[in-house]
Amino acid sequence: MVNEFAIAEVFEITGRGAVAAIDQVTDRAVGKPHPVEVVTPTGEVLRADAFKEQLLRRQPTPIEKEAYMLRGLHKIDIPPGSRLRFV
Repeated sequence: MVNEFAIAEVFEITGRGAVAAIDQVTDRAVGKPHPVEVVTPTGEVLRADAFKEQLLRRQPTPIEKEAYMLRGLHKIDIPPGSRLRFV
């Protein structure tokens, strides 16, 4: 199983923190914590527990992505070009 993914998009949920979306769909369980590292383009490593959610957009064709709520991190902590690594 691949353990590192480019972060496609980051957004903030007020009062909860950062959510990072990846372009792939994995078999990781929803609703349980997954220890992760966010690796920034400068090499800084941020550690968090990630909780998986499914994202589905309906445009002309459905687009499915996974998103992970990153407990303890905020959108401002995750610069463009960062990667999500499962540890």
